[in-house]
Amino acid sequence: MRLCVVRHGKAEPGSPTGRDQDRPLRERGVRQADYIGLRLEGMDRPPTLVVASPYVRAFDTGERIAGALGARFVTDDRLRVGEAVSGVLALIGEHAGVEGLCLVGHNPQLEHLCGVLLTGPTAPPIRVRTGEAFVFELDASSPGARGALFDSLRLDD
Repeated sequence: MRLCVVRHGKAEPGSPTGRDQDRPLRERGVRQADYIGLRLEGMDRPPTLVVASPYVRAFDTGERIAGALGARFVTDDRLRVGEAVSGVLALIGEHAGVEGLCLVGHNPQLEHLCGVLLTGPTAPPIRVRTGEAFVFELDASSPGARGALFDSLRLDD
């Protein structure tokens, strides 16, 4: 499986409601999401499924990426802020039959996930900046399988 792990694009520091989960993307975040979508679309095996956190900034990032790919788009609460990496690993396992999967979420969860995918369960976190994507090759049918880093993507404008 090709797995793309995306931290949402650059977001506003606050929201109209005052709730963290309602923070929208900044214009830069929109550009970052569009860039990642275009880059993934140009790969030999682009994601066919995009799963995002329901938080506005991740939802909007995922929706833009899915639109560029013509991929199916869903949300999953296991990608919300503060959720355990074990839930994301279970999510990946549930979609083991998908050739290309894209997950859109938040730190610190994604930093820990990338560390686990690269070096195992006791790995230190890997820095994942806003609007950044790490693309892995992994055997999702094997629980706890490590992945090989295939590419990293980020619009630095």
